[in-house]
Amino acid sequence: MSIEDREHDSANISEYMTFILGKMKYAIELPKIREILTYPELITTLPNTSDWVKGLINLRGEVVPILDTRVRFETGEIIYDDNTAVIAIITKDKRMIGIVVDKVDDVQKIDANQLSPVSDMGSAIPSKYLKGFLRMENHEMLVIMDIEAVIGKDELKNS
Repeated sequence: MSIEDREHDSANISEYMTFILGKMKYAIELPKIREILTYPELITTLPNTSDWVKGLINLRGEVVPILDTRVRFETGEIIYDDNTAVIAIITKDKRMIGIVVDKVDDVQKIDANQLSPVSDMGSAIPSKYLKGFLRMENHEMLVIMDIEAVIGKDELKNS
């Protein structure tokens, strides 16, 4: 393999934060994540919003909406325990939004060239919110979430 080939291959490798929703493992690009929080006790609820909009928190002076992806995608029984976490995401239009997940798992390097298209899989989450999936060495499936589609302004308007 030439140096050019190796540089081209490494250009498609990115780091992702993996997390659990229900019985599946998902991933989001690491650069989109600002921080990981334990599930906050102090959430200001908002009237007339859908069940998946949990409310707002104050994160060091910034008001952050908290969305429960587990409720949104009906991934199974909703339990708030010591593993429940909020992943604070920075969107491409510089908004910060927190998503609730069952458990934060790990950081993994993923080669985008190895992703299979979402039409080839069955996930609780509709394919318009997914970028693809990858079979891991341990035969576990890792689903790459398109977090911008999940928390986009149009999605939030419809909530």
